[in-house]
Amino acid sequence: MLRIPVLTTFGLVEPLLPFGCIAFACMAAALLILTRGHDRRQALILLAVPVGIGLERIFVQLVLPADSHGIDGWLFASDVRAAFEDSMTGPGLVNDSILVLLPVAIAAAAAKTGPYGRLAAGLAVATLVAASIALLLMPMVPALHATGWHMSSTSLPAAIGAMLLALAVLAWRSDFLNEPTAWSPEWHMLRLVLPLLLVVPVLAPLVEMASIELAGVSAVWGELLTVTLNFVVVSALVTWTVRSGARHRAALSELTQALNAAPMALVDTDDRIIHWSRGCEELYGWRAHEALGRQKHVLLASCTADGSLATGCPHADGERELIERRRDGSAVHVIEQARRVEKLARAPALVLSMTDISTRLEIEAALRKSEERLALASSAHEIGVFEWEIATGALTWTAGSEQRLGLPAGSLHDYPSWAALIDPDDLAEVERTIAETVGMRAPRISFTYRLRLPNGTQRFLEGSARCFYDQAGAMVRTTGITLDITRHEEREAALRVREAQLRSILETVPDAMIVIDEAGAIRSFSAAAELIFGYSAAEAIGLNVQTLIPGEREAWQQGYLRRYPASGDRRGVGHGRLTTARRADGSSFPVELHVGEALVDGERVLTGFVRDISERIAAEERLSLVRRELMQVIRLNAVGEMAAALAHELNQPLAAIANFVTTAELLLDSGAGMDGDRLKATLISANAQALRAGDIIHRLREFIAKRESEMRIEPVEATLREAVTLLTSGGQHADIELSFALSPDADFMLADRIQVQQVVVNLLRNAFEALATSPDGARGVLIEARLNKAALVEISICDNGPGLPDAILSRMFTPFTSSKGEGGMGFGLSICRRIVEAHGGELVGFNAPGGGACFRFTVPHVCLE
Repeated sequence: MLRIPVLTTFGLVEPLLPFGCIAFACMAAALLILTRGHDRRQALILLAVPVGIGLERIFVQLVLPADSHGIDGWLFASDVRAAFEDSMTGPGLVNDSILVLLPVAIAAAAAKTGPYGRLAAGLAVATLVAASIALLLMPMVPALHATGWHMSSTSLPAAIGAMLLALAVLAWRSDFLNEPTAWSPEWHMLRLVLPLLLVVPVLAPLVEMASIELAGVSAVWGELLTVTLNFVVVSALVTWTVRSGARHRAALSELTQALNAAPMALVDTDDRIIHWSRGCEELYGWRAHEALGRQKHVLLASCTADGSLATGCPHADGERELIERRRDGSAVHVIEQARRVEKLARAPALVLSMTDISTRLEIEAALRKSEERLALASSAHEIGVFEWEIATGALTWTAGSEQRLGLPAGSLHDYPSWAALIDPDDLAEVERTIAETVGMRAPRISFTYRLRLPNGTQRFLEGSARCFYDQAGAMVRTTGITLDITRHEEREAALRVREAQLRSILETVPDAMIVIDEAGAIRSFSAAAELIFGYSAAEAIGLNVQTLIPGEREAWQQGYLRRYPASGDRRGVGHGRLTTARRADGSSFPVELHVGEALVDGERVLTGFVRDISERIAAEERLSLVRRELMQVIRLNAVGEMAAALAHELNQPLAAIANFVTTAELLLDSGAGMDGDRLKATLISANAQALRAGDIIHRLREFIAKRESEMRIEPVEATLREAVTLLTSGGQHADIELSFALSPDADFMLADRIQVQQVVVNLLRNAFEALATSPDGARGVLIEARLNKAALVEISICDNGPGLPDAILSRMFTPFTSSKGEGGMGFGLSICRRIVEAHGGELVGFNAPGGGACFRFTVPHVCLE
């Protein structure tokens, strides 16, 4: 290269030395490695080469003689001397410094941090300025060397290489120069204009020298060419700069207005507000002059979403959700985004951007509530929501849909998994329905199928879906719901079974069933009704019910049928009625009628159950006759047992009558009959004894008389004492003490006196017979009457005898059950119970705690006050 001067000098004086070429080659290779993102260690090794060469040359310049060329002169002595025969002393100190500064700038640019980036930019600019100055001074090098100045000496290839490498560093790491400073707000344009302003003054002289030296242009035209070139370049740079600045300012103004409309604030590290945008004023209600200088979290009472105070400001870039207070006291939910910025001329600050999410939170809350309601409704009604993508076969279900069917989540994820669980017959029907729907391009489809679960059970599902088609008419997607109707199907099945059972019952029940509408027209006529009334169902349907049930209650039936539809009066519904019905042949018969209400399709119908009670009434009449006969027998049996005592009691008045009549005869025969007063007194006494005997006979005849029951208001005490008199006539049972405990409140009763006395006599006879087996001593019977809590007269007959055996207590009211052995028929207590129940009362028997048996019965009380 040294032997071809044009390559080392580009036609000028100073040549480029071999190790200078090596230094620039290493710097270019290192810069290429770093810009490609390769291993930095290789680049640093390459950069160490030009630094060493530059330091070696500086040492040579400062220490060795002027004609020494350092390592180049040592290794290439003859070539270096030949190259420098017409030149000066070689590259100067400025050229050597570039070999040190430019590698350091490249290495610093690779660090990618702020301080190193600014160092790289400064060194690159210094290198660019040094190279430019060296080129500008190149025409003056001979004159400067004559004066001994050779620091600015350089070769044209070295200066051009240094300028290009410096410009490459500035272009590569221009992002370090993007931040505007306090003294240069347009530095992003200056970083492009400044290198051109540095290069243009160098290029113009070079063009002038090249035109004069190489093209033979005169000095005047060379100067003119230089001025023209400078004017054109500077005018273009100024025009471009002004237009770029105007566009930048316009865009910046629009951006500033847009940012000012947004809720943005600038705070320092103490959370004090430096800038307060118009958007913040509108969001919070605080004006800028009111907010500046105040701490944001204090001004807005900021707290986090969990309710804790948000003191201070975030120390790093990020976002957080805050609840803040407007000036009017209302709360606002915001997302605060923070970004830390550092300026060269000011302390670090935070740019805060607030996004009002109050409306979004309200919408989200409403959406959550809606989703919760939907989930609850879906769960309550066993609803599943699904979406079916036809192309992929994917099935998507809402949460809980599959679990409500008894399946794990994800079991029905696609069409094959769904179809595998469907009953084959139902699957064929569903697919046929889908095909028909697609053929007609119907917007909706409905389906019902049975889902067979792995545990062997099955679920009945019903649903519908909305169908979506492409332009070719093919179905691409469906969205719908399914409803679990298993319980409904089970209820319907059970209802069908019950209907069949009810139909079977109604066909076999002996009661006639007649269904009528509100107008009384017959709607339904059962088989039993055909047998009872003699009409066929075809003949009866349409007839008025009065045709079948006229009877005594025809007016009531008509009034009821008119009254019920109008007022809903339910009198008679659900209660039995005895009435008379008419057969098809015109004969009448007694029936028991029960009427029920039903609502069918919004129409009220009445169902009547009619029972033919002809045989029951006849049986009851026969039973009543037998009962009366039996009661008569019981009374006659009681009279038979009392005959001896009654005979003894009748003998006394009859003997007294005979004595009084004999006395009267003696008085008449002796002539003392003239004494009328004495004779009258004797006859009166005889008459009294005769009335006494007649009264005894009258009471006995009434007791044993066969007659119907007659309910009257009777005195309780008189009725009880007469019954006792009937049993104790003749002085029998003198060894038994009878006592009464009669409450004044229980004074009158509504009863048949004879029947009540029959009950009392029967119970007293049982007590006397029980006491007869007791050992000698105090034998007593207590007769008590009082009002109980139910306001009924309660009559008790208790003795102090041995009491009732356990075997008798459990069935003492059963016929043919007696404690008298073969001498008793066992009907007494059974008849007494029937008499008491006929009076609406109750008869009970038990052993008293103190010993003896006790019987208690009730009859209705009558208050005469």
